[in-house]
Amino acid sequence: MKRNVQMICLITALSLPWPVFSAPAQSYDDRVVNILVTSQKHDYGSPWQQGEITRSSISGCVIDGNRILTSSYSIADHVLIEVMKKGESRKYSATVEIKDYHCGLAFLRVEDESFFDGLKPVKLLPAGSMTGRSAKVYKWDSMSSLKEYLAELTKTSIRFYEPNCGVLMHQFSTGMNEGGTGEPVFIDNMLAGIATGLSAETKTLFVIGSDMVHRMVRDAADGHYDGIPFFWIDGVDLQSDVNLRAYYGVAAGEGGVLVTHVPVISSGSDVLKKDDIILSIEGHAVDDRGNYDSPYGKLYFYGLIQLERFVGDEVSMIVLRDRKRTAVKFKLTSVPGGCCTVPLISADSVPRYYIFGGLIFQELTAGYLESQGKDWKQMADKRLLYYYDSIKELSDKGPDFRIILLSRTLPDPVNKGYQYLKDLVLTGINGAPVKNLAEMKKIIDGSTDRFVVFEFAGESTVVLDRERAVKQLKRILMKYNISVPHNLSGK
Repeated sequence: MKRNVQMICLITALSLPWPVFSAPAQSYDDRVVNILVTSQKHDYGSPWQQGEITRSSISGCVIDGNRILTSSYSIADHVLIEVMKKGESRKYSATVEIKDYHCGLAFLRVEDESFFDGLKPVKLLPAGSMTGRSAKVYKWDSMSSLKEYLAELTKTSIRFYEPNCGVLMHQFSTGMNEGGTGEPVFIDNMLAGIATGLSAETKTLFVIGSDMVHRMVRDAADGHYDGIPFFWIDGVDLQSDVNLRAYYGVAAGEGGVLVTHVPVISSGSDVLKKDDIILSIEGHAVDDRGNYDSPYGKLYFYGLIQLERFVGDEVSMIVLRDRKRTAVKFKLTSVPGGCCTVPLISADSVPRYYIFGGLIFQELTAGYLESQGKDWKQMADKRLLYYYDSIKELSDKGPDFRIILLSRTLPDPVNKGYQYLKDLVLTGINGAPVKNLAEMKKIIDGSTDRFVVFEFAGESTVVLDRERAVKQLKRILMKYNISVPHNLSGK
């Protein structure tokens, strides 16, 4: 009987979740801080107003220069940031020094530098190295107690924060149920990275590697932060496609990436050409899957351009062009403002909108799609996802071109018959194409026609009496408690 009891105890122990420990007194509570974020997102359903105020507790760690390192996405749309240390009840005001949504990291400053009394900067794991696989993750809980979680490295890869900016991302298996919001991850007492996501289903913690932190520190050293250089192409890995390789004259045993499209906004767009095959970058050969050999194993070739290089640096490549090996060089440029026809980063910006005759027009953004919920890629209208997936090609139409939506209609006698329309893509007004909301307003304001004819993809048409819509606008705004009929600046 005693033996059976012991067996039951063993089975019970094995079935317990991953261990969670309160951090020892001298562990990392002098380096890991608690960050309290008050945020307010915008209401894309009613773009003239803001959404609800939310509060969250995230984590970060102290780095050299009395700065706090955390995940940029965890402080998106913030209106107030406060920090706490060592479980103290006092909250210190903090401000954002650098916030980069392309690499997923942020630096915070604390106005009262006495906050750093008793705190120590973390030691960063050297770039291009991984000293082990077993890690410790630290997170402050709701009781202001620092918790330690165990994690095991499973994979390192280049992951993309849109628009295509390559980030070194480690994946760890862990027993955490909550997290991915700035928790520091340590290997051999050195910072291996900052957590930026957690899959509760697979228990996978996504961690931005310390290489990205090193890069960010170096970039900001001169007092000006340029961000990740912008390189964005469409390409096809050669893999084992015998016919493709023979057609382009790729030698046996040689790898590469076939360039199928280079948007005009990308670095190198004036040098690289369609049908070039990128064979090597800075002397590093690219294999037939588009990877190169790195200290972390095989990484996608974007890492050679964006992990260690900076805006203004020159990149050299060997490409196969018309069956001849050709050396090309180009300088790296920064991510252009408003670079994409469908803006892929909507945090901290106000939705642009224009109301005419109760019809609400907006520019399609990632934020608009994300407002459908966490499963927006499955739930959003497939027609809108088509434009989201086509942004590289659409970007060639120019920096001012946007996808304009009739997002919804405010029911009124002025728009009778159209009150149920939503998520229609505008293609033209009175037979003329429209680039953006500002141009749309200009066309309508300057029209002398009796009717305004809105044309939408799918051959849908909406016709409003222009004079009546203008006269009834003030009444419609009062009816729906709207202060202004448009915001074209996004501020």
